[in-house]
Amino acid sequence: MITVEEARRLILENTGLLEPVELSLTEVKGYVLAQDVISTVNLPSFTNSAMDGYAVKGKNTKHASETNPAHLKVIGTVRAGDFPNFVVEDGEAAKIMTGAPIPRGADSVVMVEYTEEKDGNVKIKRSANPGENVRYEGEEIKKGEIGLKKGVQLNSASIGFIAELGVKNVFVYRKPRVALVATGEEVVGLDEELRPGKVRDTNSLTLQSALSQELVEFRFMGRARDEVSDIKKNIENGLEWCDVLLVTGGVSVGDYDYVKEVLEMLDVKGLFWRVAQRPGGPLFFGKKDHTLIFGLPGNPASSLVCFYEHVRPALRKMAAKKDLFLLELEALLLEEIRKKPDKIHFLRGYMEKRDDTFYVKSTGGQGSHMLKSFALSNCLIVIPKEASYLPAKSKVKVHLLPDNIM
Repeated sequence: MITVEEARRLILENTGLLEPVELSLTEVKGYVLAQDVISTVNLPSFTNSAMDGYAVKGKNTKHASETNPAHLKVIGTVRAGDFPNFVVEDGEAAKIMTGAPIPRGADSVVMVEYTEEKDGNVKIKRSANPGENVRYEGEEIKKGEIGLKKGVQLNSASIGFIAELGVKNVFVYRKPRVALVATGEEVVGLDEELRPGKVRDTNSLTLQSALSQELVEFRFMGRARDEVSDIKKNIENGLEWCDVLLVTGGVSVGDYDYVKEVLEMLDVKGLFWRVAQRPGGPLFFGKKDHTLIFGLPGNPASSLVCFYEHVRPALRKMAAKKDLFLLELEALLLEEIRKKPDKIHFLRGYMEKRDDTFYVKSTGGQGSHMLKSFALSNCLIVIPKEASYLPAKSKVKVHLLPDNIM
């Protein structure tokens, strides 16, 4: 049995980056850049107005005020999308809209709020310095410069920025391909009759839902009976396609727990089995070539804890994400906690903020088979291995669940 820290180290040491792929901007939200993005244009691409108002020569507005306005002749209007063919001379102004090109001769823009136009002339009631309310060509980025560097995770704003740079496609690290095999003679699907002795296959649904929050391609390979041949067939099918194989159930020490045996038959190199944590102790991790294999416990709470604490970081590292682990905060316990000082415990909990302090409490039964407390939780309360008793008001670490980021 190894520690949680050692398990994480082994998983991440054996997890590599996936190869880059070229995708269009309509497909890349959430991906990480595998190459720098170089601008093909100056941005802005032309000098333009930052405000609605009047384009003027700044010197013609010197000392202008409410009581002593400058009087200028309006020689034209420039709308966004226009390109002016006139020149602003001394004593002249051009009405201009936000984003419209600055006409030649003008060097500043007076906001419309400080003007009054009548009969082709405008009163300027405030002075403007050269460059005021002007966006200069190339002031944000120049053609040939790096717009975004390799390693940036793309969000809505970055995709729009890349489009402004005149770039249609980018190279990103591809999605991990994740295959899932559920095992157990007792598990049945939602559409099957729940006969005596059978249980619903909740693991397939909870894991698929959790995976939907990550950027992955997912395939459910099916449910395997507790028979070596059936488990082997389903695992082989998954290994042919995936980067990460998840197998639920069959990794403990029962008479019909055949998963580890099958993985050995398929030349999977086992890197560890059993972690000093609760729930989720009988976790298996191995590797075949570049494919990672996780044998998750069959109990649904155990399986989901192992996904969040161990599988998710590997998926995120494969895709070059920087924030591998669940967001960790500190909170004060609202109740006392007792346990044996032998394993780290991940308790399903609910955290809330009161004034400037976070408080947390468990959400009910903590059995590895219990999903109700998981359904009511927004975090995992981390109780250290060596702790046997924590009184109320003790400070603890909590891991925020992605479903419930506060």
